[in-house]
Amino acid sequence: APSAALCGSQGRSLVIRRAMAARLAPTAGQPHEPQDMLKGVVALLQEFVQCSRQFAAPQHRAILQWTYDQRMAGAMSLEFRANVAFLLDGVPHHVAGGWQASKKSAQRDVAERTLRFFVGTWGEQFLREEVGGGGVPEVALGSSHVQALEDFCLASEACGHAQPKWLQVRKGRSVSAQVEVELLGVRHKFAGCAKASKEEAFADVARRVLWYLQCPGYERLFMPDPQGPAVSSSRIPDPPAKWACSSAQADEFKKAQRKTALMRVQNRLQRELAKMMKPGQSVWEWSFEVDENDRMWPPLYRATASVPGLGGSFVGAWARGQREAQVEASLLVEEFLDGGRELAECSASSRSSTDGGDSIERTAR
Repeated sequence: APSAALCGSQGRSLVIRRAMAARLAPTAGQPHEPQDMLKGVVALLQEFVQCSRQFAAPQHRAILQWTYDQRMAGAMSLEFRANVAFLLDGVPHHVAGGWQASKKSAQRDVAERTLRFFVGTWGEQFLREEVGGGGVPEVALGSSHVQALEDFCLASEACGHAQPKWLQVRKGRSVSAQVEVELLGVRHKFAGCAKASKEEAFADVARRVLWYLQCPGYERLFMPDPQGPAVSSSRIPDPPAKWACSSAQADEFKKAQRKTALMRVQNRLQRELAKMMKPGQSVWEWSFEVDENDRMWPPLYRATASVPGLGGSFVGAWARGQREAQVEASLLVEEFLDGGRELAECSASSRSSTDGGDSIERTAR
């Protein structure tokens, strides 16, 4: 099943989703496979998303927006995981699939998982509630938003009667919160806005999730913003980093990202600077410093990547071995391409090998 994350300032109306699921879901006794097998699963997903459009998206913006993670599968091969982003009723959703041998397979995999969840699984839930007369659980008035969400999840069949899991991310003086909810057997992560304190951040994301799940008393708390960046910008904003990974998977993913960093960044530079490069010209040039006072093996190196197409050089942190030093510098190039750093910041003095920027804490409640 897919892992779904909700990013941005609003959640999605469950009432609308239920209506869509009811319209597209199979009736009792029918197979769950799409009826039109002549259409690809990606095309079917695009049709499903287009059916929910409330606002006009910018011209030429793709309905489905794709990104890919990669990891090492053995010594010489890679595996890929596709992530698809789209708007449902004006609200951004991100869905991650499973690991596959090719990007095309990964794309089909996540499209199929997304359709099975939003159409099949939600459709079945809708039919169960219609037949059984069940509804959305109510929570006690006057309780805190955080307590209301925990009570709601414990009472909700759709949430598996399980407690949500909380995460706080500190950046400078602000705090933002994420909460993980098991919704119809699929792990969902919801993100809130930056706040001054942990308590405010937790309350903010709790209110958004309760609105998304249409908890009584929260149904009209938010409205999708037609002028928000998720609707009006050329791309849907990215979800929080490593949102589709558990803590153990995040460590594994970070190791895999380092192993493929040089190849990944070089390929990206070749794509983005293709029109600026002369035939046969390398996208970057390398130079190294070695710590003459170090007596350990491999020696300490510091690498500098000169990228003519970007008009500057990137000086990495000291690392053991030339390749690890190159990785440190290439990660600075990647941060610059992502817009996270100015060119003047991309030196060893502004980066340590421990990446001590954002502080992430898991909170047990």
